[in-house]
Amino acid sequence: MDPALALPSYRVYRGSIAALLIGSIVAVWLLVLPPARADQDGPPAALAGVVQTATPTATPEVTATPAPSEGSPTPTATPEATATETPTATATPDSQTYVVQSGDTLFSIASAFASDPSQIESLANAIAVANGITDPSTIQVGQELIIPNQ
Repeated sequence: MDPALALPSYRVYRGSIAALLIGSIVAVWLLVLPPARADQDGPPAALAGVVQTATPTATPEVTATPAPSEGSPTPTATPEATATETPTATATPDSQTYVVQSGDTLFSIASAFASDPSQIESLANAIAVANGITDPSTIQVGQELIIPNQ
């Protein structure tokens, strides 16, 4: 046997390339196009967040209500409970308010408002008492504090 005859002819190569090309086209077509009747309810799931679709709305139905007869009692409305406002802390004329900034402590706030450096600690305690603060490290940025005048 001649080894040159063991090689396939050019027709086999062309046929395999044509089959590969046709198979690739079919695969891409199947990936791109959805199955039949898949888009009747809306866009594909991949496009659902991008494409706006109309949502079905229910139409109200009118039903007849029976009229009360002359002998039947008529219902009366009962009064509903009303919400009452809870009292909030308001600054009295002998105090000021301060909004806590980032990096503030009760001691630094008291030192900013104290007229005498020896009163800083007592003012920090007065601020804590006026605002119901039991732990000085629990003040939050944006919290409004009442600063009592000394």
